[in-house]
Amino acid sequence: MMMKTCLQTMFRGVLITACLLLIAGCQSAATLSLAVRSGDTVLVGLSGDAGETITNSVAEVIRAEDLTASITDTNSNTLPVRVRNVFRVYGDPTANGQAANRGQWLAVIDLVDGANQALALATGPATLNLASNKLVDPLSVTTTILAGTGTPHPLRGIESGAEKLGFLEPAQQALVFVTGNPGSQRVGAVQYRFTVAREPVPTRLGLFSAIEGVKLQGRRDISFQSWTRANPGGGTDLYVIMTAPDGVAGSELDEFDMALLADLISLDPTPADYFSGSLQSATFYDVNGGELDGLQARVGAVQ
Repeated sequence: MMMKTCLQTMFRGVLITACLLLIAGCQSAATLSLAVRSGDTVLVGLSGDAGETITNSVAEVIRAEDLTASITDTNSNTLPVRVRNVFRVYGDPTANGQAANRGQWLAVIDLVDGANQALALATGPATLNLASNKLVDPLSVTTTILAGTGTPHPLRGIESGAEKLGFLEPAQQALVFVTGNPGSQRVGAVQYRFTVAREPVPTRLGLFSAIEGVKLQGRRDISFQSWTRANPGGGTDLYVIMTAPDGVAGSELDEFDMALLADLISLDPTPADYFSGSLQSATFYDVNGGELDGLQARVGAVQ
């Protein structure tokens, strides 16, 4: 209960701001703070989930290092700025409308140089320029530079040496994709089995997981169950069952996509290959329980 209260305190201000951006739309044409000083911190909406009608993202995961950011002041001087964090938030699942299933990628940007010093910006209208090969189009975000010098917002919630917003950033993960064509059949379920060579590591606070499965945001009627077992030959097995009682059409196969995570991936000598070869089987079923042919699953690269 104490940890839950601390986390709620830590993120309350950030999530309120994020929800305002969710209401505002898929991507922002202006920073939430319409006027800032050089050195201040701004929050910018990048794009919505790929599942939305309108999206500016071509990637499942966006990180701070994926973005190139600069600001152009009213005198047409363009200077690089620091992207501190990039993370994704979702609306309340009980919210009116469809906002709950539409994630918003947010970037926390400090108007400072590489030495953490405020930039020499002219007062007046300014434009933040954001580009990445993970965005469909570059973003131009308007703001106004005020007189004076600010400092990057610490975004404090609890006293800790850890980067607060780092807890919101995506963990290293590999996406599991479904490909193929079920024809006129609706896909009612899929069963996955994965195996990694590592075993969970006990710690004072619990276990460092060797592998775990996470359902991606999507249709609420699709259930997700997962569990792990020690593999008799060594390592850890992960079993996942996803079911859709009304079935999923061939155009919606991404509803059966999922993510693989592991605490131990950061300790692996080759983390990019951690989940390589982990998929042992993927069996697909129609809404009547019969096995389906023509569908495959694959595990993407760690990102």
